Amino acid sequence: MAQKPSSPRGRWIPWLFVGGFAVVIAVNTTLIVYATDTFSGLVVEHPYKKGLAYNQTKAQIDAQARLGWQYDVSTLPSGDAVTIEVRWMDAGKAPLDGLALEGELQRPVENLPPLRVDFEAVGAGRYRSQVRLPKQGAWDLHFSARRGSQEFSGAERLMIR
Repeated sequence: MAQKPSSPRGRWIPWLFVGGFAVVIAVNTTLIVYATDTFSGLVVEHPYKKGLAYNQTKAQIDAQARLGWQYDVSTLPSGDAVTIEVRWMDAGKAPLDGLALEGELQRPVENLPPLRVDFEAVGAGRYRSQVRLPKQGAWDLHFSARRGSQEFSGAERLMIR
């Protein structure tokens, strides 16, 4: 009896592997091209200069922590203005008077110019300022307080309604 020639059954299986690898390589190539043409990865301006100033910034933060100063910010909106009050305490929770306090308000969601905040001492460690705001919503208060050679700086997010 004559033997049948073997059929080419299963010869397509290696081509499945080749096709699968081709798809993976094409997708990876596309992702690499888009990744290198878009976001640079930098999230701060002048990262090299910020890196050089790291030790100085860390020393300032450590000196500020040793002061033990604490603050509490409150707001009281009235029309298109807001009254901002900052209450300062030392490490023993005693009111801190005699501070030179200055600040500015920045809008985190829009590119509006910063608003200067001039604080006035009202006694018992409280400092107050009234500011006219162009819009309600989120504002960042950046401030610095000085007394002699001691300095403290901070920031608070305020929601003005």
